[in-house]
Amino acid sequence: MTRPLAAALALLAACAAPAPRGSGLAVRVEPGRDSTRLVLVAAAGIKINARIPPALETPAGLRRFHAERLTPDSAYFADPPVAWLPGRVRRVSGTLRASVCSPGEAVCRALVIPI
Repeated sequence: MTRPLAAALALLAACAAPAPRGSGLAVRVEPGRDSTRLVLVAAAGIKINARIPPALETPAGLRRFHAERLTPDSAYFADPPVAWLPGRVRRVSGTLRASVCSPGEAVCRALVIPI
């Protein structure tokens, strides 16, 4: 195997690894009257990649997060992205998939976080 190919495979394996605790992301659940708003909150300095929109996989289906405002280059969310669930839900379970960039990192990393 050539060195560049081995490096690319190692990078792909690292990007697909589940996120450890303290990944820098949290989902805030805001129950409303007829629906529930999910807000994806990033820790200070963490940027959420808007080119690969975050998604929450639940037993009821897939919910994608979006936001009205993006950074000028359209690469990151300028506001916390939100998703909506039908009905009033107090607790959410599923798998969150997102791409984030930490300060000082040149490449965003893919996170897979069980909630």
